[in-house]
Amino acid sequence: MKKLAFALIFTIGMSAFGIYGQTKNDDILKLLRVSGSDKLANQVMNAMIPQFRQLVPDIPDEFWIKFNEKLNVDDLLYACIPAYDKFYTHDEIKQLIAFYESSLGKKMVEVTPLLVQETMAIGQKWGEKLSQDIVDELIREGYVKN
Repeated sequence: MKKLAFALIFTIGMSAFGIYGQTKNDDILKLLRVSGSDKLANQVMNAMIPQFRQLVPDIPDEFWIKFNEKLNVDDLLYACIPAYDKFYTHDEIKQLIAFYESSLGKKMVEVTPLLVQETMAIGQKWGEKLSQDIVDELIREGYVKN
């Protein structure tokens, strides 16, 4: 009976400290959350819907509202677990969690959505210029007539 009580207390104690029963998949999911990947995925999804609406403007608002309600970022997070499992050991995942729980890691999580927003705008302008440069070069080289 003493052994059973000890085993039960040991198991509960280890679980409380996150040492026992924590699988690699659990830690990957924790990493995705503490790194802000869930928030970033939501930001990207929320940015995509207006782009689709512009591509197909005849679709009623009700469709987009219903479609948006179906989106679940957890589906994406769970789908990403095998990729993280493939490229990182469990110990590396734990080290990444420790980084994202540090003050610098928390700052990174805080500024990443803003950084992504700014760099997306930069990338869009760069892409537009690149597209124009390609068209100009095609015209100069005689591949396309103006």
